[in-house]
Amino acid sequence: MFTNFQPTIIIFQGEKPIFLRERASDMYDVWLYTLTKFIAELPVLLVVPMLQNLMLFWSVGYQHGIGHFFQFYLVLVLVVQSACGLGYCLSSLFNHETTAVAIAPLFSITLNVLGGYMINLNTLKGPQLAV
Repeated sequence: MFTNFQPTIIIFQGEKPIFLRERASDMYDVWLYTLTKFIAELPVLLVVPMLQNLMLFWSVGYQHGIGHFFQFYLVLVLVVQSACGLGYCLSSLFNHETTAVAIAPLFSITLNVLGGYMINLNTLKGPQLAV
């Protein structure tokens, strides 16, 4: 998620003055800009999770079949999409790149704390590895 969150903030800050200028002259609506931006980024947002999935799926120990492979891929695609959306939202709130980049770790740290990384392994059911 974080490999897509931070660059989105930086890239949109560079495009924001152009977007605001074109939006002020009524060239297009916000939804049209968002849709075309999404379509333009879609190949990258689908290929990167597939590469991550190909590297992670079997190395982590998921060997349950092709159905589970594509379910995991779908989760990765949705995480990447939500990271980009969060990056655009955060970037649109601030007028300067340095401010947006400085505030981004607050969201990243919050997502890390609440995302399940700091879970007590003894509460998990099923086979566990020795820590």
